[in-house]
Amino acid sequence: MRLWCCLLMGVCLLAQAKTRVEILADASYPPYSWQEGEEVRGIYADIVRQVTASMEEYEVVIKPVPWRRGLSMIEQGAAFAIFPPYYMPDSRPWIWPYSQPMLDEELVVMCGEGVAVNTPQARFPGDYQGLRFGINAGFAIGSPPFWQLVKERKIEVEEVKGNRENLLKIVRGRVDCTVNDRLSLLFELLNMIQNKQLAVADMSRLKQGPVISREQGFLGYSRKGAFPFREDFAGQFDKGLYQLKKQDGIRAIVEKYLGKSPR
Repeated sequence: MRLWCCLLMGVCLLAQAKTRVEILADASYPPYSWQEGEEVRGIYADIVRQVTASMEEYEVVIKPVPWRRGLSMIEQGAAFAIFPPYYMPDSRPWIWPYSQPMLDEELVVMCGEGVAVNTPQARFPGDYQGLRFGINAGFAIGSPPFWQLVKERKIEVEEVKGNRENLLKIVRGRVDCTVNDRLSLLFELLNMIQNKQLAVADMSRLKQGPVISREQGFLGYSRKGAFPFREDFAGQFDKGLYQLKKQDGIRAIVEKYLGKSPR
């Protein structure tokens, strides 16, 4: 009996020794990261779960938040880490360090059928002057010329919650275009058709234009805040991510959501 109690106490002490780590996730960025009930689903969420599953001294909790609020929490040092920011050390100096890149993304321009200029050969942003763009709140397009034209009021920007609202606004003629990840836009479109929020015929009212950049999604850590385990966690995460990539685990996760690799 005494031996059993000692073993039980030992197990409890080991459980208590785990460091609880809360990681913020974009609540509205399918198929990469989105909230479903209280759970976070998506490609990045599964990558983080698989990598951290082997980090036995950490208890990792993934919490969905609106993207802008999550970035604000990271900036203030109120949260430890967030996924998936792009690598922007100059405009977001309060995110540091970044993990190794988790996945490649491709940013494209999507417009309504009436925007004749929107072809794969279009020059972004110069050819889009006079148009109104719907941009997801907190979503940063790494294109200084675009924001210069916004500043000069040659392009209008309207912030919205996410891709679903943006696509509906384009179809209904309330905005002209949006910029976002290609797979994310297509994934949202298919879901909207499946849920009867759009008709199949509405697909013809949308046109994909040029690829304006290729970005990568990271796990970004808050430079501020009292997180003495930051360096150890980041180092272990990168090692685990390397192993997952080496075993072709990233492709398996992507195919779970999209049916086949985008590359």
